[in-house]
Amino acid sequence: MPLRDYQETMVRDIHAAWGSHRVAMAQLATGGGKTHVFCAALVHDDSPVCAIAHRQELVGQMSLTLGRQGIRHGIIAPDAIVREIAQHHVREIGRSWVAQDAPCRVAGVDTLLRRRDLGPWLSRVRRWGIDEGHHLLRDNKWGRAVALFPPSSRGLAVTATPVRSDGAGLGSHADGLADVLIEGPSMAELMRRGYLVADYKIFAPRSDLRLDAVPVSNATGDYSSRALAEATRRSSIVGDIVETYRANAWGKRGVTFMPSVDLAADVAARYRAAGVPAEVVAADTPLLARAEIVRRFAQGELWQLVNVDIFGEGFDLPAVEVVSMGRATASYGLFAQQFGRALRPAEGKTHALILDHVGNVLGPRGTGRHGVPDAPRAWSLD
Repeated sequence: MPLRDYQETMVRDIHAAWGSHRVAMAQLATGGGKTHVFCAALVHDDSPVCAIAHRQELVGQMSLTLGRQGIRHGIIAPDAIVREIAQHHVREIGRSWVAQDAPCRVAGVDTLLRRRDLGPWLSRVRRWGIDEGHHLLRDNKWGRAVALFPPSSRGLAVTATPVRSDGAGLGSHADGLADVLIEGPSMAELMRRGYLVADYKIFAPRSDLRLDAVPVSNATGDYSSRALAEATRRSSIVGDIVETYRANAWGKRGVTFMPSVDLAADVAARYRAAGVPAEVVAADTPLLARAEIVRRFAQGELWQLVNVDIFGEGFDLPAVEVVSMGRATASYGLFAQQFGRALRPAEGKTHALILDHVGNVLGPRGTGRHGVPDAPRAWSLD
């Protein structure tokens, strides 16, 4: 697949950085095509390569991107997931490019750490990459996975937001492994150049969500999931989401983010009762069932995908016109990812519509939690 000019520049800069550094981190705004940069930088000869992601849908997306480029590759994941991804290839691109003996492989990080039979292949890996690279720290499971590769190997971590809610630094001089940061064009520039929609509108209805008693996890830097779900259930958000959509976005296709499966099911049921075709997508939704739901959404049979932290990372569907935020987050990275779901350009789309019910943009009482994602921002590995 042809690369855009800035993507080609980023690939060249990554290869140049590997001349004197082991690990490069590449930052590219949501919607800028990180996966294409990722694959083009890693896979350019027949050397053993490992591309790592942390959830099955991201493993599947990475595999499909490689397949679209005609690259044979193996998948390091449970056998059932491998079969599903191969079937997904056939459905989407007419044939499967999954070949378990290929030198290039896509891995789920947890499976990679469990597999003890991969030693001979691991010892030959020359390049490795991590999607959503802000996860990579020296002492977490991502760091342990990277330690499986030879010291002479070269690594790439790609992310839209090289920042962590827990404050850990991503540089090798801090808590991470990245030696150099390569920045792509900002979200504002991508909007100006037409690679993202040129404008957005934000509705922030008054909310009765109270987060005073919701702790922030030391491990994730985000709100405790169980306490957040309980606080959300005590609020009027579930009903407000449907009413706000009906009043401001009727008939538009949207993604709604919720903090728990139960709450997502409640919202989807209320959407359907109001005449809005909606489905729930969660971590336990099988890959092929998820692909069928997304296909129905893309064709306009569904108006709403209600999900729990599934479409925050790595989901690229230009048909999304509106994002309904029902999941408060202390993580700027997650906020920017959610916001960005509606920014992909599509025929007839003049602007993205963001319905923020939880204060992600403005914060409680207008104090400001994250602001807007296309505001100028300085990134650092510190």
